[in-house]
Amino acid sequence: MKFFTWRKQQSIEFEVEGRPPRKTKKSCWSNEGEQVLKLREKALEYRTKSGLDYFKGPVKIELTVYDYNIVNRENSHDYHGDLDTLVAGILDSLQPAPKNETLEMDPILQNREDLDPSKPLIINDDSQVVKIIAKKIKGEPHYLVKISHEEIKL
Repeated sequence: MKFFTWRKQQSIEFEVEGRPPRKTKKSCWSNEGEQVLKLREKALEYRTKSGLDYFKGPVKIELTVYDYNIVNRENSHDYHGDLDTLVAGILDSLQPAPKNETLEMDPILQNREDLDPSKPLIINDDSQVVKIIAKKIKGEPHYLVKISHEEIKL
């Protein structure tokens, strides 16, 4: 016999103009500062409006990225990144920055108490993500993010 426990679903959904941060060899916190800042500002705005704190349990992320060039990376100046790189950059930006002494934080991310990189913004750790639904669509650069508690089945 299986028993199911359902948790009331809560979610935060928002749109960010421009391109999402990419996870790179260094860190999105080092060389994608402007994109990380735009994402964290918008996420904080909608988290505050929702009255939620950061999620502490399992979460699902739904991501739709719009960009002019979504598939042609060869010899192209306008290709922003593979979908897995974009998802990873967004998740890294919504959790605290890594505690790494060699990490060179982009100056644009410093001295922002409201967006303190050492504090969780939407999630505490991307290990909380148990489901990802992501896609890229041709269009004006922007992206939609929805993060919600994922039901817990016991």
